[in-house]
Amino acid sequence: MKDVLVQEIELMAVGPDGPMVTWSSRLGPMYEALVIARLRLSNGIEGLAGVTVYTEHEFDQSVYAASSLMAPFVLGRSVHDIPKVYRHMRSRYVPLNHVATSLFDIALHDGKAKSLNLPIYKMLGAAQECIRAYASSPLFDNDDAYVAYVREVLNQGYTTVKIHPYCEFREDLRLVKRLIREFEDKDIGWILDADANYTRDQALRIGRVMDQAGWEFFEAPLPDSNLKGYGALANALDMDVVYGGTTLPDPHLIELGLQMGAWDRVRFEASGIGGFTGGNEAMAIARAHGVKCELLSWGYTLSQAANLHLMLANSNCEYLEQASPFDKYEFGTKTPLRPDADGLVYPTEMPGLGVEMDWHVIQKHVYASRVFEQETV
Repeated sequence: MKDVLVQEIELMAVGPDGPMVTWSSRLGPMYEALVIARLRLSNGIEGLAGVTVYTEHEFDQSVYAASSLMAPFVLGRSVHDIPKVYRHMRSRYVPLNHVATSLFDIALHDGKAKSLNLPIYKMLGAAQECIRAYASSPLFDNDDAYVAYVREVLNQGYTTVKIHPYCEFREDLRLVKRLIREFEDKDIGWILDADANYTRDQALRIGRVMDQAGWEFFEAPLPDSNLKGYGALANALDMDVVYGGTTLPDPHLIELGLQMGAWDRVRFEASGIGGFTGGNEAMAIARAHGVKCELLSWGYTLSQAANLHLMLANSNCEYLEQASPFDKYEFGTKTPLRPDADGLVYPTEMPGLGVEMDWHVIQKHVYASRVFEQETV
C-alpha cells in the first residue's frame, strides 16, 4: 500500500455567533469555540477533525495553542501508521496533550478512512449501524420552561432526555418531582446531570427520588475524582451512576475507577480521551468490566460525528448526546446529525467522519489560524 503522508496542516479557531447557553446557574454564558484541524495528504485527500471548547468570558486560546505545538509532530507522518504517531504525540511535552492528541488522531483516522473510501466506524469494524439519541438540555430559567422543552423534544422524535438543572439542590429536587408528575404517563429515558454540584448526601436524596421513578442514569453528582463517593452512591442507588467525564481523560484512570467499583457506566469523549486510538482502548477496558460507555458528545457536528463513529465501532454504547438548541451546534456543516422518527441516529455513510463543512460560513468566524507545511529538501 502506497504511503499517505501529512504534507500540510491548517489549524483554525472558530467562534460561532449562535445563542450563548450554559448548563448550570453557577456558570456564566459559554463561549463555545470550534478548533479545527485540516490535514492535507499526499494523495490529495483532506483529513478533518474538530474539538468543541467551552469557556467563560471569551473564546478559547489554550486548545488552539496546544494544537499548534503538537502540529509539527504530525507533519510528514503516515495515516497508515496511526498507532505509532499516537504514541509519539502522547510522549510530547505539550500542554493539554490529551486534547491536542485527540484532535490529530481523529483527523488522521478521517484521512485514512477517506483514503480507503470507508466511513470510520466501518474501517474500525462496525459493531452497530445506528444509535439512540438523547436531547441534552441547556439551563432554563424556570420549571415551566423545562416542561415545555421536554414536550418539544419528544415531538421531534427523541425518547430520552437529559436535564441540566439549576445545580442547586433544593431547586433541582423540586424540578425532578415536577417532571415526574408532568410526564408520568410517558415512557421516557430520563437522565440528570448535576455538573458535580452536590454533596454525597444531597446526591443520595435526589437519587432515591429518581430511583422510584425509574430514571435511566445519574450523571456527575460529584467531582470526577471523588471515586470513593461515587462508589458509595453506585452501591446505594438502583439507577446507574456515571461521572462527568471531562477530567479523567486517561484509560488507566478509567480502569482504576472501575476496579474500585466507582461507577456503573464510564464516560469520556473522543476529543479528550485520545481520539479513536485512546477511545478504543477505553472501550475495551469498559467491556472487560462488563459496563457501558456513555460518551460526552455535547458540541458541534464535527465533535458529535467523531463520538458517533467511535460508538458505532463498539458494542457497549447506548446513546448519542445531542446538545440543545440543536441548530446552534449544526453551525458550519451541510450534514447535521438528527434522529429519525424512532429516535435513532445513523451516520451519513460518506467516507471518514461523513461531515461536509461549509467553509464559506466557517471562514467568517475564524479568530485565529495557522498553516504548517512540511519542509522540502
